[in-house]
Amino acid sequence: MRTALLAMAIVAILSGCLRKEILDDINIESAVGFDEAGKDKVRGTILIPVYKKGETANKTLTAVSTTAKDVMEELQYKTSEPLVSGSIETALYGERLARKGIFPFVDQLRRDASIGTRLYLAVVDGTAKHLLEGNYGRQGSGIYLSNLVRQNIEQRDLPKTNLHLFLKSYYADGKDPFLPYVRRAGEDVQVAGVALFRGDRVVDTLKRNDMFYFKIAMDSYSEGTHTIRLDNQNFVSIKNISTKRTISFSGPKTRPSIHIHIALEGVVREYKRGAFTFAVRRSVEKTFAQQIRSKTGALLRCFQEHQIDPVGLGEFAASHYRRFHYRDFYKHYDQLPIRVTADVTIRDSGIIE
Repeated sequence: MRTALLAMAIVAILSGCLRKEILDDINIESAVGFDEAGKDKVRGTILIPVYKKGETANKTLTAVSTTAKDVMEELQYKTSEPLVSGSIETALYGERLARKGIFPFVDQLRRDASIGTRLYLAVVDGTAKHLLEGNYGRQGSGIYLSNLVRQNIEQRDLPKTNLHLFLKSYYADGKDPFLPYVRRAGEDVQVAGVALFRGDRVVDTLKRNDMFYFKIAMDSYSEGTHTIRLDNQNFVSIKNISTKRTISFSGPKTRPSIHIHIALEGVVREYKRGAFTFAVRRSVEKTFAQQIRSKTGALLRCFQEHQIDPVGLGEFAASHYRRFHYRDFYKHYDQLPIRVTADVTIRDSGIIE
């Protein structure tokens, strides 16, 4: 009994020390964006949800200064209620700024203890300000943008990404970061591809058509859909795609030969050219495997040309070789032979039978 009373007293004392904030008396940030704003200047834009009956409106505030920290302080002068950053869902970076480096702006988020590391980051085709000024979805633009990225990770062709994973790749010696590449399209926002980084600077972007092959090279697929062309007028759509990737090395650790094997299974969702026979199934498997080999191989050669390693081949090599040195590995990285092989298995023909 005495122990229970003591515990209750401690809770009461500690709760009295916490700062209480009433929702009506604060401005909750749901998204933030940064853009280049001239020489040595940066523009910051925050998105604040305004809750109304039946829907959520959006309010944006913008300020220009020399650093991200100064921008946020300037924004405080433009609102009658304190700004609270703990509910930020998404952070956006205009492409011009991202090509110069975004680490100072990402680092500011990392140092804010109220912000979770699962926050989504994205690079914008255009400016973050223009994108954040749109109105998307009834739940507010901040939640819309977060759901957009999450859905493309879970159901589409975007590999796993968030603030924690970006920083992990940024600090790693054997891997380079990437982020979703998004653009505003009228009254909507769409994932247009993937922005590839060297350090904290964007050096290239992948188009949406390459995202499937990027994802199967990056990590495993658990559920997905992809359409392949068999000939000029014949297409087949495959669903429930699952993949497994293995990476192996042979030869000296300074100039190894790299073999990436991708095993894929799926179910045919749609095929319009008659019965899906055994011969057609074998043709689909062979064609799909050939496309995986050629297009994934082309992506990897592109990475070598740009001296970037988003797949993390350096990390895999370090776990394979003893007394491994990243400097020696990346010294010859653009010349390393990388072979891609693939096995495709169509388990059944789904609803078309």
